[in-house]
Amino acid sequence: RLYNNSLRLFFNTPVLADVIFKIQDATVPAHRAVLVARCEVMAAMFNGNYLEANSVLVPVYGVSKDTFLSFLEYLYTDSCCPASILQAMSLLVCAEMYQVMRLQHICELYIITQLQSMPSRELASTSLSIVSLLKKAKFHNSDCLSTWLLHFIATNYLIFSQKPEFQDLSGNLSITFKTRNIFQFCLDQRQGTG
Repeated sequence: RLYNNSLRLFFNTPVLADVIFKIQDATVPAHRAVLVARCEVMAAMFNGNYLEANSVLVPVYGVSKDTFLSFLEYLYTDSCCPASILQAMSLLVCAEMYQVMRLQHICELYIITQLQSMPSRELASTSLSIVSLLKKAKFHNSDCLSTWLLHFIATNYLIFSQKPEFQDLSGNLSITFKTRNIFQFCLDQRQGTG
């Protein structure tokens, strides 16, 4: 607990900051010692033969300022609280970029928990694209989440097969149908129709 509160005092403050990240025309102060201790990719960046090792101003690409702030907050406090599934996915992408596996797993768990708690009626009417989440999870090497999302789509086949995004599963379609057939077989066995 002391760890979380002590370093939190330095999060996003210029007090003793020795590096400034430039993200989307904004700057975010940080402390190399914290970053190096908590993230191997940043340790390599700041200790190796990279440009960042001798730079005070370090540009960040590929993530939004809010996502990067959430990422830094995790490094400083060892906790994170995504506000939505989409924010958790963005944070998962950032965690994968910087190879912070524990944060990736926290984001995966958050997404899974949120989707599991979503009632079928809400799932049918949501604008959230589960297929897009699946594609991002696969692209960013989130095997646990992508496997779970395939299972989730197969389990909720009747809901997802009605959505236009379902057609985008072309590469995963055979896997999805095989998975769905396994689930349908199990369902039929339970109902005594198989």
